[in-house]
Amino acid sequence: MADPASRPSPVKGEVAVFHGELYRARGAVGLWPCVELLPEPGRPAPEGLAPREAADGSLWYPVAPERLEAWYAVTWTFRWRDEPFECTAATPTTLSGDYLGSDEHFAKEHLKRLVIDYYGVFPRHEVTDLEEQREDLLQPLHALVRRLAEVDHFRPKAYAVHHGRTYPAAAEADASGLIALTIGDDQPEDLVADPRDPDAGHFLAAPEQLDAWYRTHWTFRAQGEPFDAVGTVDGRLKGLYTGNNTYGFVMHTYLLTPEKAPDGVHTQYTTTVGLNGVTDLEQHRTDLLANQ
Repeated sequence: MADPASRPSPVKGEVAVFHGELYRARGAVGLWPCVELLPEPGRPAPEGLAPREAADGSLWYPVAPERLEAWYAVTWTFRWRDEPFECTAATPTTLSGDYLGSDEHFAKEHLKRLVIDYYGVFPRHEVTDLEEQREDLLQPLHALVRRLAEVDHFRPKAYAVHHGRTYPAAAEADASGLIALTIGDDQPEDLVADPRDPDAGHFLAAPEQLDAWYRTHWTFRAQGEPFDAVGTVDGRLKGLYTGNNTYGFVMHTYLLTPEKAPDGVHTQYTTTVGLNGVTDLEQHRTDLLANQ
């Protein structure tokens, strides 16, 4: 029988494979999309990686996901008296587990209750079908990195079209009514370099010189409430709350975080949520020339 006590993550957690070696692992907060590795006591540090210290004093080693052979979440399942359990703890003589079945009579007769769940502690010799379950985390991470790169992390952007070519642009005209375009290596003869930063590839255009000037932004819903996307944090979508349910939703949910508005006076509310937790994710385009 396989034994969870012999694995880097004995009961439940995440495991990564780096240079053929198994390590406990987790997403590296603040270093997304990196994954960080924790060597077991007595094992050498992962070769070629620099450590960073966690709040508890442990040393974790961040690594780019493309350098990993695998990264997956581990759980162990087993059966006791032919009923299914997910392992929560292991000792040399016992296994503990949360009940996964639906037999209420069995649960009340043989198990302990914690709030609405049932669990038990069982002698190892009574346990059968002990198996390791794996959920791949690496390929979904690669897919998410590609997806966010394709949409520039859902940031609001502005663009201008000049002589048929599209360039990143300022979302507002300056005090003289001119619009800053990021031209790069192009040098259009009818535009002048922005004197505020002449070496940055920024040129100024009057509205009448542009074929188009527009802003794009994304909106979504979380828990049924509306948000404007402002970017991502650690691979999660960050949004600015645009609803009017400020008492019910803001005051009675942990979904929102208060932040100072750009004016430094008012308060705005934001959320960060995984893409699988949002609905109605849509891109919008606003014509900026129409108001010139």
